[in-house]
Amino acid sequence: MKFGKSKNHRKQFAAGRGPTVAPSKDYAPARSGRKPPFHAEIEVASNLPDDSPEFRTFVLEVVGMPECMASSVAAAIRQQKWKISPNPLASIRTAAHQEARRNLLPT
Repeated sequence: MKFGKSKNHRKQFAAGRGPTVAPSKDYAPARSGRKPPFHAEIEVASNLPDDSPEFRTFVLEVVGMPECMASSVAAAIRQQKWKISPNPLASIRTAAHQEARRNLLPT
């Protein structure tokens, strides 16, 4: 069998078989459609003012950080990296600590 300058393309593949083509795969998303825990609470807190008592309560009880870090937590939520994270609270805590270091707040 020649594959080069063959003029008869039928002889290129043996016994009438053509090139093999993989069957189409069914699409299955890598992530489930469920939102991670605390997603709804973070979404609500993102619409609150940084100095509101509700936001301070969110920082203390849900995020588990001191009140002095509220501005850093708000900045971390505004970055919106938590939306794609499998663990959004850990993402917010990490970004809040990084923001506090940039702003020279006590961590």
